Amino acid sequence: MSDALDTSVVLRLLVGEPPEQAEAARRHLEASDQPVVVDRLVIAESYFALRHHYRVPHVDAAEALLALLSSDRVSASPAMTSALRAARAAPEPGLVDRLIVAAAQESGHTLRTFDRRLARVDGARLLR
Repeated sequence: MSDALDTSVVLRLLVGEPPEQAEAARRHLEASDQPVVVDRLVIAESYFALRHHYRVPHVDAAEALLALLSSDRVSASPAMTSALRAARAAPEPGLVDRLIVAAAQESGHTLRTFDRRLARVDGARLLR
């Protein structure tokens, strides 16, 4: 069974603080015989922590997460990385909304919403 990463581990990998924990996280990735998994909730929480606690601009936060998820040592579903790429390119609707649509699509569902911006995303439909 492979490991999944918690938000605290993802943040240590991205910001390098505190150094001891960041190094432990890097060592764990290097020692893992399979890519570790990052869930959509961890992606969302990491994004918000980068933005609000570390004051990282939107595009830079998205780029950092994409770089981590593109590593051969880390795994996230293609739908989640696609949502992150789309949010990086166009900040509206937001990353979490895009992750919600991606999760619905992965489950074989169409997301119904009253949010007109979100309804423009492939896989979401405006509820009238």
